[in-house]
Amino acid sequence: MRRWIIVLLGLAAIAGGVFVWAPWKTAAAPVPRPLNIYFTCDTSGRIEPCGCFTGQMGGLTRVSTALKTVTGPALKLEAGNAIAGTEDFHVIQYRHLLRAFAETGYHAVNLGRREAKLPAATLRSVASGSPVPLVSVNVLDASTRQPLVQPWLVVNMEGLRVALTGLTDPARLQGAAGAGVEVAGMTESLRSILPDLKSKSDVIVCLAFTDEAGLEALAKEFYEVPIFLGGDVRQPSSSVSRVNQSLVYATTNEGRALAELHAVFDPQKPGLTEVRGQIKLMEPRIPQDQNIAAHSVAYRKEVRSAVLSMDSEAASAANRVPGVKPPSSYAGSQTCAGCHPKTFQSWSASKHAHAFESLLHRDSDADPSCITCHVTGFGEDGGYRRAMQGKQMINVGCESCHGPASAHVAERSRAQPGQPVLAKMRPVGAGQCIQCHHGEFSRPFKYEEFWPHVAHGKEAP
Repeated sequence: MRRWIIVLLGLAAIAGGVFVWAPWKTAAAPVPRPLNIYFTCDTSGRIEPCGCFTGQMGGLTRVSTALKTVTGPALKLEAGNAIAGTEDFHVIQYRHLLRAFAETGYHAVNLGRREAKLPAATLRSVASGSPVPLVSVNVLDASTRQPLVQPWLVVNMEGLRVALTGLTDPARLQGAAGAGVEVAGMTESLRSILPDLKSKSDVIVCLAFTDEAGLEALAKEFYEVPIFLGGDVRQPSSSVSRVNQSLVYATTNEGRALAELHAVFDPQKPGLTEVRGQIKLMEPRIPQDQNIAAHSVAYRKEVRSAVLSMDSEAASAANRVPGVKPPSSYAGSQTCAGCHPKTFQSWSASKHAHAFESLLHRDSDADPSCITCHVTGFGEDGGYRRAMQGKQMINVGCESCHGPASAHVAERSRAQPGQPVLAKMRPVGAGQCIQCHHGEFSRPFKYEEFWPHVAHGKEAP
């Protein structure tokens, strides 16, 4: 009887336009949700291109401009090797880069090979002050075997819960990890957190700094992880790969390539559907975001006043053979002019003789990343030091290519006419030039085309 009363009341309510809660009514089926991911890898401290050559690509400045066109919820990630190196000035730059990542809207930055070579104390310090989460489940404190940074996190993308974690391949570490750091195996590390990731998310994304073979091996082992993004590769993937039940995609190239991965998560279907990927090159025609460029300006300002390890006297002696004094030191290009006036005149008219000026235009004259190729003998005995502040040993001088000349000058000064000089200077070929003229700094470098601009040879005594 009660059942008929409920039915009659329901019909009456419908007729009267009144909503009645129906406890027997089933819940609405979950709807498919889009998953849009934008990621970089191997940014290598490239907040902006250095600007010492025209047509340079990339930079987080251009990535930021490209990402501003994105509409709707999207994950923004860095798959590892964001830092340029392991020196103290690289760490200073890394902190500014992380602020730039945060301003660009990145959700996480994975630790790569270079980050794993930093001391454990440095990683903890950087992570504690970073405005964007650093993630890695297998870069550990060697004493406690606990992750040095956040092992994973969950991002809510308008109702879609996405778990993010990170790995770096110990087999591709290229040397020892940093002091107090252990890089554990990728498989066992990911397996240890997988139950938590599965219970707290709808989709798992693993940032893995490893090569193509490493990405494929992970995908074959962990069908529960729908997406693996890398990595330690020579060039970006030509397309999204399906391995087992996972999607595998990779990019690289110092912030010159931005990868996009678009898919749909449908809870009623296995795996991700409607998958497509795209690699966008950060070409010079893409305007640079000046708000992001300001982080590069802040780095140059900080590094100018910083006391760096390379500024000490001990730094230039670090590579000496113990107890062996270098046979020669730097004498300066002006010293060469006395015996080689025509060559000196030719050099004075070349761009090599004005190389330091380009650093001044960019306020980069105190940045160790830039100084090496714009001065003579940076960091070596008698060579340029930051403390000289551009007053001596500047520009790409004679000894930049031919080596320290003090022994040659001394012997030539003592020699009698016709007497041979045994302290010879280093001959120069293309191999010497490409130490600075490579890649984007001279595109393309062809020795036979560049040499006429600086051509010189032996002069009669």
